[in-house]
Amino acid sequence: MSAASRPKPALRDPFLLPVCDCGGPMNLATLEPHPTHPAEELKTYKCLHCGRQQVFTVQKRAAKIGDYPR
Repeated sequence: MSAASRPKPALRDPFLLPVCDCGGPMNLATLEPHPTHPAEELKTYKCLHCGRQQVFTVQKRAAKIGDYPR
């Protein structure tokens, strides 16, 4: 696993996007289930300037009762 795709600790504030090492803004590229921890997800962010990716492991958000289909 390369350094660019190695999961990092969870973000401090879930509403703040990470900033790339080059200084460019990063956007959420993918959100996928964690392969070994069902209560966590992997969020991959991609830099808009250089294309570098950072992966963070985060806790899944609790689902609301109204989110389920009937």
